[in-house]
Amino acid sequence: MSIERRKKLIRIVERVAVGLLLLDALLYFIVIQPTRSMTQQQFERSNEARLRIQKEEKQLKRLEWYKESVPMTEKEVASFLADQVQSKRKSFTRATRLVRELADQSGLDISGGISYRMDVTRDEPLDRMNITVLVKGPFNSLMNFAHGLETTSDDFFVIHDFNFDSSTEGAKLALKLSADLYLTR
Repeated sequence: MSIERRKKLIRIVERVAVGLLLLDALLYFIVIQPTRSMTQQQFERSNEARLRIQKEEKQLKRLEWYKESVPMTEKEVASFLADQVQSKRKSFTRATRLVRELADQSGLDISGGISYRMDVTRDEPLDRMNITVLVKGPFNSLMNFAHGLETTSDDFFVIHDFNFDSSTEGAKLALKLSADLYLTR
């Protein structure tokens, strides 16, 4: 083979190689890259859909649990209101009797008296009656009285103010106690 023919053949092979290289690059940018990008987008969409389905399944389970537990909760609330919360009609007499009985059992003096104040909130299911009591006696008796008021009665009392005063005569302390009694309407 002559040198000229060899050069020609080398040029042809070089041109074919460059052409194949260009064809390969062209195929990569026209076919492979868009296909890869579409595959990635499809994968991301399916992943998002799977996550959304999982989230909705969790929400569905939670809603089913609420649906099953609401009747029980309604019964428990109705039972609580019937058993633990009294009506307004009976509240003043019953609260006075309870406070006097607990004070007598604890050996306390109710010389400060008992005061009542109704706190009616329109949007609440229960009314609140504030009871303020001023009792005098030894510290242990005062603590027994407060404990008895909060725990031994069938009524729903919540103590929220508890003040001692030692300026009374002798070894007696004065206790000003405020509690809320919740009532049905």
